[in-house]
Amino acid sequence: MDITMLGRNSSAAAAALGPRARFGRRSRKAKPSWVGWCFIGPFLLVFLLTLVAPVLYAIYLSLYQTKLIGGTSFVGLANYVAAFHDPQFHTALWHVVLLFLVQVPIMLAVSTAAALALDSARLHFSRLFRISLFVPYAVPSVVAALMWGFIYGVNFGLVHDLNSLLGTCLLYTSRCV
Repeated sequence: MDITMLGRNSSAAAAALGPRARFGRRSRKAKPSWVGWCFIGPFLLVFLLTLVAPVLYAIYLSLYQTKLIGGTSFVGLANYVAAFHDPQFHTALWHVVLLFLVQVPIMLAVSTAAALALDSARLHFSRLFRISLFVPYAVPSVVAALMWGFIYGVNFGLVHDLNSLLGTCLLYTSRCV
């Protein structure tokens, strides 16, 4: 087959030439890499320990009945059957579903409208509103940094007072030498 007849940029021409025509070199199979697993491993470990393990333990506990006198006995799904036959459970479940159906759409609409309004050039004082949203996130870290600075201050603070009181040198400073 003559490639000039197919056209220079056609997919048929690329298919006729093989993988070398598309990328300029032969395609190689990707080697499995463990680097990604090394980065995501600590997160997965914390996720499993803080979310999955407590859920599995709660399911395990729900299959048992604990009595003050008499210890623990396996009851299987009897706790779930008792819950589904309880009218208070149905009322509570309905309240949760109703809260979900009402609150989620309202919060999505309000937050989307607020984001669009803050991004709009037509809104007056948009910079003020953006700062008012950012300040609650910035202030605690600034206050924490200042507090640690006061605690570890060389001429004042808790560590200085402890050094003066005990006659020791808890932190390495020029006065300790």
